[in-house]
Amino acid sequence: MTRVILLLKKTTMKDIATKANVSIATVSYVLNNVDNQTIPETTRSHILRLAEELHYIPNLTARSLVRKKTGLIGILINKSPNMPYWKRHNYSSFIGNLEQLLTSAGYHTLLFTLDAANPSLDIIVERKLEAVFLVDVRDDVFYSISSHFVEGIPLILMDSIIEDKLFKQIIFDYHTALQLASPHDPSQVCLIMENYNNASLVRYILEAVGLSEDAIYIINDISELEAISTNIRFTKAIVINEFIGNYLERLNIFSSITVICTCHCPEILTSANTRTITFKEDKSDTAFRVMEYLLQKVDYSTQNLNRHYIKVNSEN
Repeated sequence: MTRVILLLKKTTMKDIATKANVSIATVSYVLNNVDNQTIPETTRSHILRLAEELHYIPNLTARSLVRKKTGLIGILINKSPNMPYWKRHNYSSFIGNLEQLLTSAGYHTLLFTLDAANPSLDIIVERKLEAVFLVDVRDDVFYSISSHFVEGIPLILMDSIIEDKLFKQIIFDYHTALQLASPHDPSQVCLIMENYNNASLVRYILEAVGLSEDAIYIINDISELEAISTNIRFTKAIVINEFIGNYLERLNIFSSITVICTCHCPEILTSANTRTITFKEDKSDTAFRVMEYLLQKVDYSTQNLNRHYIKVNSEN
């Protein structure tokens, strides 16, 4: 039996130019966003449509020569030992969605995992990154991380708060979400939330909820979550993170649960006694939009706005 192996030919600019009946140079100008050329909008749209239909994949090296940029975007994840499954899923969902957006826009993603307590950046500094996303950064190591990057490279913080307008920060609007979640009588309500490396974010959430210290449970691992069921005096719970909410549904220790969904997966909550609060936009969509804005050479160091709150859905 003869085996036939089909090799898919990679689409080139020449292929697109032939189909569009234009020069290769014109295709290059359009695909590399060269703005000093006068190209009719109909031609530009036609080329972009053909590139999508033919599954054109940009050549990173060639593009970097044209744009004098690398097209590399870094995502730095701060991981701690024995990370619970709800945080792993949160990271995985964010990275997967953001990487898809970056790839569609012609960027290449470099993912780096850092030790949250002692981040090593030797490999990262060798790469010429156009923008960097830092996820859940510890307050005391933030500047040791940011100092490794060239001034002018957008540093976008996810799930982190720092009082410095040079750095864009993207967080959920927990203040509004917690206002919606809080009942008129808080005496029988507790807050159960995942812990974050960024202590400032934790403080922001605790100030927003307004519950007493003995009504707040900050969970680091599954054993701490299981311990709640054996020693709890509250009948209702506000929960941050739907995977924690799903686990508490199965424990069935509360008469009602209100879950603030931070993983974009409200469908995993199935109990009739569970209320969900969701946000208007996925975290990765906001992150990508902010990055694109900053890469337009906006002098954001002069702006007062440095914190983007992802708004709560009005249907909640």
